[in-house]
Amino acid sequence: MTITVRRSRPDDHAAILSLMDTARGEGLSDEERARRGFVQGAMDQEVLDRLQAGPGIFVAEVAGEFAGFAMTSEPTGLPPGHPAAAAVEAVREASERRDPGRLFLYGPVAVDERFQGRGLLTALLTALGRALEDSYDLAVAFVELSNERSLAVHRHYGMTEAAHFETGGRSYAAFTFAPGTFARR
Repeated sequence: MTITVRRSRPDDHAAILSLMDTARGEGLSDEERARRGFVQGAMDQEVLDRLQAGPGIFVAEVAGEFAGFAMTSEPTGLPPGHPAAAAVEAVREASERRDPGRLFLYGPVAVDERFQGRGLLTALLTALGRALEDSYDLAVAFVELSNERSLAVHRHYGMTEAAHFETGGRSYAAFTFAPGTFARR
């Protein structure tokens, strides 16, 4: 199976939004969502355009078929209480206010169920690591603690569980990784 990863284009937006809607796991029980994993966040064309203009959205294809995405963004302009802003703050606090360097946000990420377990996430991480390692020092991601599958994936890939935090009545883990870690895979 040949996996191709590239930066997204406007014509990818419909596929990204569709997969994101599916990956939310709405309509599933809490136990099923925890087991299967889920993504969070409200996205639309405007948000995707903004993310595309930043560090980027990376798209994976198998034989020309859309198979998954990994979003990255700048950690600026987030409203107080947003989980991403809280994750960045938790990481900074955990580092005892040492400068963590140039940060970017990693996520949300989703892989079509038909292609899960076939190396797509590894390919996405490798591509974004190569693309971003010269511009950024550290990625910051957040995962709701009820999302067992996503926690397991982040831990499997050796991402650092840098901090835990609460916001909006929910509990999260903040994960970090240097993009260069994956660039050399």
